[in-house]
Amino acid sequence: MSADHRLLRRSTLAHAGRDDHVLRRRAREGGVVKLAPGTYVEAELWGEADERQRHLLRAHAVLGRLTAPVVVSHETALAFHGFPLLGRWPEQVHVVDPGRRTTLSTSRLVRHATDLPESDVVLGGGATATSAARAALDIARSRDLRGGAVVLDHGLRTAAFSHDEAWELLERRRSSPGSRAAALALAFADGKAESAGESLSRVGLVEAGLAQPVLQKEFRDASGFIGRVDFWWPCCGVVGEFDGLVKYLGRTERRGRTPEQVVVDEKVREDRIRALPEVRGFARWLWGDALRATPMVAAVRAAGLAGCHHATAR
Repeated sequence: MSADHRLLRRSTLAHAGRDDHVLRRRAREGGVVKLAPGTYVEAELWGEADERQRHLLRAHAVLGRLTAPVVVSHETALAFHGFPLLGRWPEQVHVVDPGRRTTLSTSRLVRHATDLPESDVVLGGGATATSAARAALDIARSRDLRGGAVVLDHGLRTAAFSHDEAWELLERRRSSPGSRAAALALAFADGKAESAGESLSRVGLVEAGLAQPVLQKEFRDASGFIGRVDFWWPCCGVVGEFDGLVKYLGRTERRGRTPEQVVVDEKVREDRIRALPEVRGFARWLWGDALRATPMVAAVRAAGLAGCHHATAR
């Protein structure tokens, strides 16, 4: 069921000849959550939703009240396209309003006044939205390299757009504010980064002046394939791994294994990699380490990367 069909609207009750006092009473009692005037969602559904899903619910609630045609954009378009976002999803819903000459912002909605050719518009997630490439570049324009890399890496990894497509779109709007920041993020972007945490880590490592690593390096020993590592610096024989909780708790990533078995399997895998003659150091870090950067950088330096500054690993 789509997010829109999960909403409880006062207008729907009115069409059915019913009063909305039940919704208002349930809101006071905590049974439903108010997302917009006259629009609610079951509290249980809201509690089970992640931040992106909550933003989508909020977007459908707000969009359902608009009468003029708009195009979902920026962070909201990324949510419709299934992208990750560094940091919290905004409380406000973002749209491009073709009828406006200046941008208007309220507590629930931002109506952007900007150029929007038809080629930048698609139907995504049940709404008319800017394309994934347009939305990702709009975010890269307004955020730092970390925020831009997270969305652009994801777009390239999932083939939502190619490097060439993104560069062409950026070139068409190079006079727009933030184009330099977007260009830097796009030049840095790499679809081999398999998660937002890996994208965040890449930025922290390069901003610390360390060598750019090889991504998703495969290792084998006499027994066969061991696995792929997130980061590999052949210059110093150092392996780096970002440990996101999804690796241990996500059902897809566990492939039927218990979290405890995943930990055991990871230990066996790491021991096999460490035993390889070309591997001289191994570093692991968590989301918080990557976010602060300093603990992550300290870990890879301690593993032996100190002598690899300002070089590019091949």
